[in-house]
Amino acid sequence: MSRGISETVQHAVFQSGATDAHGNPVESWGTAVNVGVYAFNPGSSEEQVGGMDRVIVQPSVFFPVGAVFGPRDHVTARGRLYEVDGETQEWVHPSGHFRGNSAQLKRVDG
Repeated sequence: MSRGISETVQHAVFQSGATDAHGNPVESWGTAVNVGVYAFNPGSSEEQVGGMDRVIVQPSVFFPVGAVFGPRDHVTARGRLYEVDGETQEWVHPSGHFRGNSAQLKRVDG
């Protein structure tokens, strides 16, 4: 049993240790590449109020075993930029005949 790719996301790997022209540490990501995914689950969102209005969105993405998304990597899905939250995890279809990887994503607006 195999699963077909349903859509494509952009994946950019976080590059630790990057510095600016003055040698100060900066956050940096590599060039984004296309990755075919099996499914994108828009997930949940949570509105936090308490001096600050913001919404936290936490979708999941399911993709082939050969791909691995690392913590802090960027994923652009359906036109929105997310950060990978945690490590890639292997998942197994309930039938036991299909494996893939999944990653939790996170976006904070506000």
